[in-house]
Amino acid sequence: MNVDIRYSPWGGRKTFFSAEGLFLLRCTGTGDMIVSSYGAIERRALGQGEVLKIDTGHIVAFEENIGYQVNKVGGWKSTLLSGEGLVATFTGPGTLWLQTRSPADFIGWLIPQLPKQQS
Repeated sequence: MNVDIRYSPWGGRKTFFSAEGLFLLRCTGTGDMIVSSYGAIERRALGQGEVLKIDTGHIVAFEENIGYQVNKVGGWKSTLLSGEGLVATFTGPGTLWLQTRSPADFIGWLIPQLPKQQS
């Protein structure tokens, strides 16, 4: 197996405001790669010029040749204060892999389920 994984500590302005992280991993070579996600992983192939907008919390991986851009949905105030309102726009051709659930949604569900501390 010949796999080259390179860590990029700075994803540029595209990932700076994304709560999902400030880095991208570039993986090249032949062989198997194990990837973990929250929920199932869905493979999406985009045709030439086809566009897909997706919440940044659902991105697992994408091919290097696919175009992408991270944009805010609401105003800057709501985006910065809540961490919500960021979407990635992918433009084909290319393939991307998405997780079916968002870790932020899971945490939002989990916190109210935790036992309350009694005084």
